[in-house]
Amino acid sequence: MSTPKNKKCEGKHFTWSKPMSHMLLEILVGEALKGNKPSSTFKAESFVKVATEISQKFNVQYESKHVDNHLKTMKKEWRIITKLKNKSGFGWDDCLKMITVSKYVYDEEVKV
Repeated sequence: MSTPKNKKCEGKHFTWSKPMSHMLLEILVGEALKGNKPSSTFKAESFVKVATEISQKFNVQYESKHVDNHLKTMKKEWRIITKLKNKSGFGWDDCLKMITVSKYVYDEEVKV
């Protein structure tokens, strides 16, 4: 997976590496502990902080809107993972950090 260097990515989508996503979550945890998440979302300055720190550390140019969009994507993916984990026949491999399922259960699920 390539990451942008010294400029915005071509097109309208930005590439987030795993280390970038991890840093985003670490910073937002700190922001939540500081009280910068008064409701179901973070304060705007939290997204600015994440964008600034990731831009500096990874030599990219991300803006707060990119942070907000990526967080929405991560939440959507997490809802899907949680839904699958709770279905009968599906499990979670904590070492591999992925959903597990037998071929039979998978084939039956795909038919639906």
